[in-house]
Amino acid sequence: MPKPRKIRKKKSFMFTSRHYSLQSILALTMGICSVAGMMGAVAVSFKDKGEPPAHLGGVGLFGMLGNIVGTIAGMTSLNESDIYKWVSYFAMVLNMIGMLLWTLILFWGI
Repeated sequence: MPKPRKIRKKKSFMFTSRHYSLQSILALTMGICSVAGMMGAVAVSFKDKGEPPAHLGGVGLFGMLGNIVGTIAGMTSLNESDIYKWVSYFAMVLNMIGMLLWTLILFWGI
């Protein structure tokens, strides 16, 4: 008995409804702003030869709070369906690195 012929499928395009989650964009923005604030605070501290002004403590506090909010927003955005998940993962990693660096600056500076 001869082998049956395979039925060829018609080539077609599959369109997707994936989108960028608003929460993942928020998480990424919070991470970028926190890292930019950290770079600015470190630059001012180096410029003042290790005696930064007192208001840089507020930058650190709000930077850490921004990282916490960004991490939570990144985690909650992963529960949405049909989103690009790489943005959420990148934002979470960026926020966690920011939290780690702010913590190191805090404990190293004391």
